[in-house]
Amino acid sequence: MTDTESGEERKHQVERYRVLAQETTDPLAAGLLRDIISELEAELKELAEMGLCRTAPGGEPGVLEFHGRTVLCRVRDLSKSGAVLDVISPSLVPERLVLELSSGGTCHRCRLVWRSETGIGVTFQ
Repeated sequence: MTDTESGEERKHQVERYRVLAQETTDPLAAGLLRDIISELEAELKELAEMGLCRTAPGGEPGVLEFHGRTVLCRVRDLSKSGAVLDVISPSLVPERLVLELSSGGTCHRCRLVWRSETGIGVTFQ
């Protein structure tokens, strides 16, 4: 696993643990999950400082294009190989799409890698 892949996996882990922390009713479990999240975020920060992982702070706007449609999205995380995108209806996004970034007007052909209730992960082709 490369450092970039490791960084992407850590980002996904942070999101999963955040959801678990919100859903748990046990204060001890919630505290442990917050500790895990803090450690993972510290590792992500180190990777970003080494230039191995690029994160878009606050998220930049983007546009997804597929089947003649355009859908707005927010680019939460961006790397050389892919992105994590917040999308209103992730279940409607197909396996192949184009991502256009607002800053610079860069376009990337993408393949869907994963999908959650609030977003998607794509790899650039």
